[in-house]
Amino acid sequence: MDYRKGEKFIMKRLMSALLMCVMAIVFCVPAFAVDTATTEQTEPVVFKSNTLPDWFPEDAPAPDPHGEIVTVYWYVDENGNTVTYNPAERKTATGNAGTATIYWVDAHMVTWGITSNAGGAMVFTGTVSTNRGQIFVLGDIEFDGDCGGTIDNVTTLKGKNTATLSGFMIDSRGISITAPDVSSNYYR
Repeated sequence: MDYRKGEKFIMKRLMSALLMCVMAIVFCVPAFAVDTATTEQTEPVVFKSNTLPDWFPEDAPAPDPHGEIVTVYWYVDENGNTVTYNPAERKTATGNAGTATIYWVDAHMVTWGITSNAGGAMVFTGTVSTNRGQIFVLGDIEFDGDCGGTIDNVTTLKGKNTATLSGFMIDSRGISITAPDVSSNYYR
């Protein structure tokens, strides 16, 4: 009997289990990283529009004319907390800042995008989830400035369908930035 094949099989299983543990930690830790000192929870400042943000590429899919394009503007304060704000009321943002946008292309397709002006290489990890029980994992996307994508095969039913982008970024120094959730509705 060749014991080397058995050792390789066991090593592959152990590495697979280790990778799954790391992924569970990466996706679960931000959920527990809530500032418990703050008792007042505020809703993110969202902007609904009919036009795409300037930073979206020209070849981005056209939004559904009956849907909404939703953008959240955010920055990281001196305590490391992500704060959403209205750019019409606040012209400057301290620390790292950016935007998160999501919109429906049609009844079965959603486009998302996120920016960060932190400068340098960043890695974004997150999800797009729907109120119909679907979760699309956006894993380890490297970017410098902005990133985004389109998700196909989204399930919609009659009534209100919601897609939500959430996640976090890690910069080249290992600092984690939690992006605010942003949701867009589509009525069928």
